Amino acid sequence: MTFLNPAMFWGLTALAVPIIIHFFNLQRPRQILFSNVAFVKEVKKSIVRRLRFRKWLLLLLRLAAISCLVLAFANPLITSNSKTWMLGNRSLAIVIDDSYSMQAGNEKGPYFQQAKKLSQEIVNTYGQQDEFLLMPLSSIQLNANFGDQPSALQDIKEMSIEQGIHAHSELLSFRKEIFANAQNTVQELYFLSDFQRSTVMADSVRVQLLDTSTLVKYLPLATREQSNVYVSGQKILSQIIEKGKPIQLKMTLVNDGNKKVNELGVRVLLNDKVVAIANQSLEPNTSLELEMSFTPTESGWLSGHIELDDYPIEFDNKRYFSLYVPESEKVLLVEGQKSRNLHVLYAELFQQFETQIISERNISSVQLNDYRTVVLLGVKEFSSGLADKLTLFLNEGGSIMFFPADEMNLSGANAFFNNSGIGNLQALTSVQEGMKARLAELNHPLFDGIFTNERNNREFDAPNVYKYHPIKVNNNSIQNEIIKMENGDIFLLESKIGDGMIYTFSVFPGDSWTDFHVKTVFAPIILRATQIMSQTQKQQIGQEIGYFQPHSLRTSSQNQIQMVAQDGFSLIPEQYVQGGSTILNFEKLALKEGNYRIMQGDSLLEIISFNISDYESKLDFIGVDLLRKQLNQAGYEGIQLLEADPEDIRQRVQIEKQGLPLWKYFIVFALVFLLAEILMLRFGKQ
Repeated sequence: MTFLNPAMFWGLTALAVPIIIHFFNLQRPRQILFSNVAFVKEVKKSIVRRLRFRKWLLLLLRLAAISCLVLAFANPLITSNSKTWMLGNRSLAIVIDDSYSMQAGNEKGPYFQQAKKLSQEIVNTYGQQDEFLLMPLSSIQLNANFGDQPSALQDIKEMSIEQGIHAHSELLSFRKEIFANAQNTVQELYFLSDFQRSTVMADSVRVQLLDTSTLVKYLPLATREQSNVYVSGQKILSQIIEKGKPIQLKMTLVNDGNKKVNELGVRVLLNDKVVAIANQSLEPNTSLELEMSFTPTESGWLSGHIELDDYPIEFDNKRYFSLYVPESEKVLLVEGQKSRNLHVLYAELFQQFETQIISERNISSVQLNDYRTVVLLGVKEFSSGLADKLTLFLNEGGSIMFFPADEMNLSGANAFFNNSGIGNLQALTSVQEGMKARLAELNHPLFDGIFTNERNNREFDAPNVYKYHPIKVNNNSIQNEIIKMENGDIFLLESKIGDGMIYTFSVFPGDSWTDFHVKTVFAPIILRATQIMSQTQKQQIGQEIGYFQPHSLRTSSQNQIQMVAQDGFSLIPEQYVQGGSTILNFEKLALKEGNYRIMQGDSLLEIISFNISDYESKLDFIGVDLLRKQLNQAGYEGIQLLEADPEDIRQRVQIEKQGLPLWKYFIVFALVFLLAEILMLRFGKQ
């Protein structure tokens, strides 16, 4: 036992007062005359014994009461010899879970606001001689300097909801770096969270708690089961997007709750205008796919989002997307061997494309990044430099349409095909009587709109083939054999290479090769293929906050790229040039959900969508009992689970910093002794 105010022991001198009263009773006895004192003498002996016992007992009660009062003012504490290291000043790190799920709450309000208020109470509980470090879970601060109480309280006030997926084991693994600049030996780490199962507790990494000088304390806040409906993902099904034509949008609705949702309102907005509405019911703990159709009335990059009428959890009621409606795309037609029919299509008929036609010998002087689509028509020579240039163009999102040529350098062409992962072209094969290319995948988007609606049985106007280069496909690449000949050889191959695509024809559109160029399907297939290729790299899938991926932009300008949010706020992402593209990294940006315009000067390059992760929308949390069991099973027995109660925390802090205070007990004992004295004085005479 130790005493915080040992100077109060001077108060024990007051014990002399009852002692003096006991031994020096100044009251003079009265004399009473009796005729016979024999009986009085006998009575006197028994009475004197009782009086003496009563006076000694009163003395002991008074001495005990005074002693207890003095000891109470001396502030006695009980400290364990094994925990003497815990006494003294503290370095305190408080981590607040600032993820979106903390916007849910219970009868006390949103969990995030509870965490901020409780953190303020914790800071105020400690002394001015302690030091503090406040941080959100989304941005764990390593090797940071600790500050004083006012700075810590200000940091709490300025904290807001962000998105950063970190598991609690990551926080524990950085304990050494968090307290690297701590000035005090005793260190405490507080973590306030809803302990969401899909995020904070979604890890299997075990971190050993070897340093006993760090006290780790978890404060679970979640107490109420939540129901939530959200959009898990969306996809534009239409391969070819045109102004004034319907677009199919597919989405997945998820009911993450135990109650059925009736007549859920779903809206699609494009440039903040409602373009589609639906109502949908959802059974408990189920998901369903919903398709909605809308028609864009503008061209260029459009900003859209899906909106749900789901309450009270509102943070994930919007799912953002973007799409590009082409107006005039640039196409490069490289002619090595001319085809009049194909030339007419691009030069005169395809008005929706801005086509530049050049000779094969001029391709080395052209910047391919200035074009979305390159058509290689009968190119005969493929140098190693051209093969590398075309492969890089494909990987960075460009698209190519390839037609072979007479007297083509087959080894040079195969250098390009092999480098791209497509496969290779075999030696030229002749078919004297011709062979039909009638095996077509008519459900492919390439054939959309080619056949009239009145014809139930769609008939493909199959071309004849007289000579061709058989294509040996690389099965490790994503490829689709769209049209094949009767012998099973490929007529038209679609390949996904990097972020781009290539359509490879095994024939040249000329009379000695085929009659494809005079068939009714020729112009529609070439048009659809060019439309798909021009839009391939512009269909944005979007990114999830907290799971950022580098984004590649094809731009020839060297000007700095900025991201402009819907409210006009501008951000500059980390960026660098790689090949012919600019790579953007978003890791270091504090991004909110929404659509961001990617600007380079006054030019709009793209619109990128950022959405809240699906993991945040799953609001299932781990309760206190299960959390304690799970921590123990993971080897975290040293972690303390505290109640979210400021008074309980204050008592724990005082016990840890100073020991168990006993002054209250001594006050109670003093009152008990005084009460016993009063009772003896009142009833003792009787």
